[in-house]
Amino acid sequence: MKTQHFLFLAAIFCSCGAGQPSGLEPNAACGTPAKLRVLKENVFDLSGYADNGGGDPSALFDENEFVDPANQPDAKYKPHTNPQPTENAAIYFPAGKGSRIVIDLRSTCQLTDVYIYDQSNSGDSVWLYTGDMLHWKLKAGFTAFSFYQSAGWRKFPMLDSSRYVMIRLASPRTAITEMVLYGCPGERVAEKREEYTAPPTQKPMKEFLGVNDYSGIIEPKWLKPFYYTRLYSFAVDFDRDTVDSYPNVRYNMMHFGHWDESRHDYYYWPEENVKQNHHQVWYTMQGLPLWMAKDEKDKKGRPVTKWGMDPEDPMSYGRHGAMMWNLAAWFGNVKWDTGQLALDHAPKRSGRGTMRLYENGNEEDAFWTGERYQNPMDYFAQSTADYDGAEGALGKRCGIANADSGSALITSGLVGLDTNRIRVYKFLCNTLRNDRAFIWKGGIQYHHYSSTGSHGLTPEEDSLRQRLWHVKMATHRIDATVPCILGENGYDKSQQTRQSTPLVPGLSSEESQAVFILRSINATAFSGFDAYVLYWLRDNKPPDDKDVYLTSGVLREMPDGSIHPYPSWFYLSAFISRLGDYHPDVVVKESGPVWIYKYRNVRSPDSVAYFVYSPTRNGAKNPAYALSLDKAEGDAAEVNFTAASAEGILTNLKVVNGSVTIAVDEKPKLIFVKERSH
Repeated sequence: MKTQHFLFLAAIFCSCGAGQPSGLEPNAACGTPAKLRVLKENVFDLSGYADNGGGDPSALFDENEFVDPANQPDAKYKPHTNPQPTENAAIYFPAGKGSRIVIDLRSTCQLTDVYIYDQSNSGDSVWLYTGDMLHWKLKAGFTAFSFYQSAGWRKFPMLDSSRYVMIRLASPRTAITEMVLYGCPGERVAEKREEYTAPPTQKPMKEFLGVNDYSGIIEPKWLKPFYYTRLYSFAVDFDRDTVDSYPNVRYNMMHFGHWDESRHDYYYWPEENVKQNHHQVWYTMQGLPLWMAKDEKDKKGRPVTKWGMDPEDPMSYGRHGAMMWNLAAWFGNVKWDTGQLALDHAPKRSGRGTMRLYENGNEEDAFWTGERYQNPMDYFAQSTADYDGAEGALGKRCGIANADSGSALITSGLVGLDTNRIRVYKFLCNTLRNDRAFIWKGGIQYHHYSSTGSHGLTPEEDSLRQRLWHVKMATHRIDATVPCILGENGYDKSQQTRQSTPLVPGLSSEESQAVFILRSINATAFSGFDAYVLYWLRDNKPPDDKDVYLTSGVLREMPDGSIHPYPSWFYLSAFISRLGDYHPDVVVKESGPVWIYKYRNVRSPDSVAYFVYSPTRNGAKNPAYALSLDKAEGDAAEVNFTAASAEGILTNLKVVNGSVTIAVDEKPKLIFVKERSH
């Protein structure tokens, strides 16, 4: 493994001259230099602000076609688009490193000059580099114009052969509104592009739906509708050793379980769901180990092995990677010599065969956390250690893949639909790993809530299917082999929060929540996403609690520990009970007062089901809608969702002249029928 070191030499905080245009001269290395083309998809923001920070790093090059400063330095057009972040800007400029933007020229070019349009009003340091992600060479360092100087082009010689160029900015005050590179291109590296039309997922619905949870023991029957359980977990509960130093640390695997003398084995309530329902569970291993949480010397929140280690270096995460190895050795499918496991409890076990998916964080890109924001460089470094010990550089007992090759890492859930950050992850895998492997093979996970910011939106008002379709398409272009997961989505029953469920006239907030969860799942399935993980399983607050996300559950855990199911649990149970063996087939109709989607049985392709509803929330009804079933063979059946039935209410329907007449309203219903094969 190539160890990652970024030598940014803080001593170079000085001006290296204004640099003025003087035109291009023939260059012995490449003849007559020309303007080099830079595409948006080849500009990488290592700070991760491109989606959430209000800026766009590709704005450095978006006006290149209008300017040619080497040959037309006095042209009237003045570049004005600023690439810098505008929201929570300080978090994207870590001390001593600043904001870094890397340009991939897709070929090794003979660079001659770079022109910078500087219209800053505050003097600050800027640096330019050539080389690659492990070997940067400083080519120029300068101080941006201050307020008393005029905006204008500045020229700097590059004189190097390089595929990559990096610009580093010390602070958001600098306004570099365009950058033009000159030189002679080499033979362009072919880019693999796959056309993708984002078909609906081919997974059956019984392997599509999941749920978030973090509470204590619950009977497996309440988890039956959900194939995945995403279980909120914290490193403080698994790395509790405050005495020993790495590599002598001992880990604890008992947080969700205990030793059961009667079975002479450990009991874990998440495992009971896996065993009884044949489902999957994954832990969102987030936060700091106990020794750091007890005496936090900084506020950065990086689980490095020792205070002061570089959070962008994979070698800083040996202790965390070892925790992940022990987790996978304990719960995975490979039987290890238990003497190899570093545990603080006995008896030791290994290879329990109950987990293969692991998530190493949660919303690490949260911009509201200040210094705890984790830029893509930090997260990649931690993840490559957690995945395979940084390709073995940290030793054989680091990383989940070294414990169980069948295990897979899922990306820490992103706070939004940030495909730019995923694009940077792919770039870092390509440039910082010898095997160029995309290490999050378990899935790319996005979080998204349909909301105005003050109240919830219906999935149709949010254009959820179309929104997710674009995300799936972009994700597929980044890596076509990795599942796309909507890891959080849902509604509060309470009408006092910014995520309050829209209300259907005549229905309670509890049943309205059920309606819009069901419509959201359907939209996600037909977007091409591979999984939908509902937020949330269970509440312990009443349904009118004013705090956001505390009433999102489909169950209520009462003060005495008993479980009260909300209508949404019954809706989801009936949905999976009826459509478990079906996958999305085609969008039949997505306009007008009635929307229709067709599912098809994976085992019996002649069996189909129509998901039918009115896409509004104003009480719209169509009491006698003629649903065309022109290929129907025999009669049909209707399933209505209700707040009291885990199977739904089944009614037989007569097919007359190739159609059935049904009442359609804003609550979805299912129509089942067999189709002729010709």
